[in-house]
Amino acid sequence: MNFDQVHAEFIQSHLARRSGERRGRLERGHREAERLFCQNEWWKLRGSFDGLHPEYEVTDWRGLSYFCDFVWIHPAVRLVIEIKGFGPHVRDMERRKYCNELNRETFLTAMAKKANSGDLPCKSAR
Repeated sequence: MNFDQVHAEFIQSHLARRSGERRGRLERGHREAERLFCQNEWWKLRGSFDGLHPEYEVTDWRGLSYFCDFVWIHPAVRLVIEIKGFGPHVRDMERRKYCNELNRETFLTAMAKKANSGDLPCKSAR
């Protein structure tokens, strides 16, 4: 199968298992930059999307939900992958949103240090 077909099936399989905001985030959030990452990086590196979860919900220390662009779940590790487009992460960002983004990145970085013990507080993508 070619990338376009496998990618479409990958996204459809995740959409079929989601509802509410989790589904909406995937419909709104998986755009050109995320698709290019899938095509030019992930697909070439792994050759499949097994274990990769797009727009994955993570709960922070305050109980607020954030959506990571991708989380790769493997028995040994959970890897958070963020795609940083210039528009939404630089050009279009106002001060409060910028502060929230820094807090989010700090939290994810801190949790990554605990990922080896399986403590990452992720909710199921289903």
